[in-house]
Amino acid sequence: MVYNRGMAENENLKVSTDWLDVEVVSEPYVIMTMRGYAPVVDVQTGGAKRRLFIAAKTLGEELEPEVIRQDGKFTGLKFRVKKETADKMAPYVVEWPK
Repeated sequence: MVYNRGMAENENLKVSTDWLDVEVVSEPYVIMTMRGYAPVVDVQTGGAKRRLFIAAKTLGEELEPEVIRQDGKFTGLKFRVKKETADKMAPYVVEWPK
């Protein structure tokens, strides 16, 4: 992973209980947060480029099989994502295109 401060904090993708279609457009890198370093990927969604935090176990468990299928690459992954509930710590729900 590479350390990068490319985007402003307000460009983080806010995942809610509504589905978001995303395409990963970068490999993982880390950013400094108030809790230390955190892994992120850049995603394209709704015509905008945003940063998606990927440290959550529920998100990682969904991404890992697809990353393995792509020989360890995140770039190019396309999926829909939302939170199970409005709770800040709610699990992620991921759907893959058929």
